Amino acid sequence: MGNEPIWKQKRQPAWLVAAIRRTIADLPGGYEEAAEILGLYKSDDITPATDPVHNRLRANGDQIFPLGWAMVLQSAGGSSHIANAVAYQSNGVFVPLPEMEEVENADINQRLMESLEWLGKHSQYIRKATADGVIDADERAQIEENGYQVMAKLQEHLTLLFRVFCVPDEVSRPPD
Repeated sequence: MGNEPIWKQKRQPAWLVAAIRRTIADLPGGYEEAAEILGLYKSDDITPATDPVHNRLRANGDQIFPLGWAMVLQSAGGSSHIANAVAYQSNGVFVPLPEMEEVENADINQRLMESLEWLGKHSQYIRKATADGVIDADERAQIEENGYQVMAKLQEHLTLLFRVFCVPDEVSRPPD
């Protein structure tokens, strides 16, 4: 970013741009569909205008991609790339939850099994990575990604378990 002040470099970090790009790539129509979802059209009011989308995702551009747009695209595409990226950068874990009407015991148990599967992979990755006494950058990235999945799946399990089987308190009770 050259001589840009630090605050300007951070206003649209590369990790956020990468998450938005993954979200757009997951849409069946890619950038064209993204423009259509956001209501961005060329002067003929028929053809989706992809330039405004691309321009806001340029590395050295002077425009930023509005977070509201990113969330609209994430919702439309059914992905959670942006939520995961924000959670990860905040040293947290994003835990997507199904609608409570759709939750059954099998779903709760499935989340537990998934977390145990990820934990098994985690153990294998650590064993392999530490065998030579040094964890390199690729091994670390793999361990971090897998560790994130372990935490997310276990938290999904716990959250569903408590939402289904615990008496709701005043804070977590849905409004009447």
